[in-house]
Amino acid sequence: MKHQKLIASLALATLVSHTCYADIRFNGFASIVAGIDTEDDEFRNSAYDDSIDFKPQTKFALQATADLADGLIAVAQIIARGSTNFDAEFEWAYLSYEINDTHTLRMGKLRLPFYKYSDYLDVGYAYPWISPPKAMYSLQFSTFEGLSLVSNFPVGEWDISSNFSWGNVQDTFFSTTVPTDGKLESFGGFNIQFNREWFSGYIAYLGGDVFIPHAGIEGLASLVAAIDGEDAASTISLDGDWGDFKAIGFIIDYDNFLINAEISEVEIEESMTLAGQQWYVSFAYRFDNVMPYITYQTTESERRTAEASALSSTPLPAAVHPAQPPLNIFVQGAFDGRKFEYNAITLGVRWDFHESAALKFEYNDYQDIFEGTGPQLDDTGNFSIGIDVVF
Repeated sequence: MKHQKLIASLALATLVSHTCYADIRFNGFASIVAGIDTEDDEFRNSAYDDSIDFKPQTKFALQATADLADGLIAVAQIIARGSTNFDAEFEWAYLSYEINDTHTLRMGKLRLPFYKYSDYLDVGYAYPWISPPKAMYSLQFSTFEGLSLVSNFPVGEWDISSNFSWGNVQDTFFSTTVPTDGKLESFGGFNIQFNREWFSGYIAYLGGDVFIPHAGIEGLASLVAAIDGEDAASTISLDGDWGDFKAIGFIIDYDNFLINAEISEVEIEESMTLAGQQWYVSFAYRFDNVMPYITYQTTESERRTAEASALSSTPLPAAVHPAQPPLNIFVQGAFDGRKFEYNAITLGVRWDFHESAALKFEYNDYQDIFEGTGPQLDDTGNFSIGIDVVF
């Protein structure tokens, strides 16, 4: 990772060396977070264990914006995360061209517009919590290489902003279970946000072709191919199947009340993955510069039967499984073994003790209802405290 730090340093040095040609503005943000779990189990939905750790959610970022005149802007954001030993890497790196007062075209490495808080996903100061609810903000990737068209315009008394994006994603998927390098091709869609006085909302849809050679899924696909053929195996593998993401949400910010809610669904067709639904709702109240909040979040996978029921009832060879179950029943069992449900209640408080900084304290009560194979975990908890700053 040393080369990433070197590239980042050279990039900033290059920008600074050209200050005579461009108006360059620097800003940044940071979050310093410490957390500890109440149990010594390695809880799959927590980044911590039963000892205090400062790394998992701590991050520092610096963004350089160069105005090249005539509507052309270059943006580079470099971030160092404690979860990756503070190896600096480009989170954003793109050119932006203002077509007119309404439309702006961006090209390069960009943020995927999945959620309400996607544009400032890493800026802890921008939202009430230490981090957005994990049940909803669960996708392990957040950037892509490609194009986006950002538009802002009024419709009556509403302010509308839209982001239409298209490109490719190369990343590590299933990072909390079986890390697998994969890609999403021709991945794109839209995020449309609408605001009026104390109400704002959004709707989003993104989709593309999924290529992820997950070892466990590929192993099962090989077994299906040996018995039912390659066409049947393709209904198991993540080999170009269409995957999509749908979301909707709103924020009510009225007087001292703040209400947030989002819901989404993720699904990959004709593959051994389960459709997942996730949502949260959060309530907060401001007492001057102190804001307590409570959040409920949940995610649950949906049982799928179409892929397995289409397979033959040929018994498995004894060398593969001594009980020789029928192929379709064996595969259905493998699907069902991946089902899960996860709920959490978050209690927290935010104190804006400085015009550019906020202190936050949170307690998360987790309930992990894993319906498939593997360890069954009961309730556990997590305490965390953090400081978010912007500069």
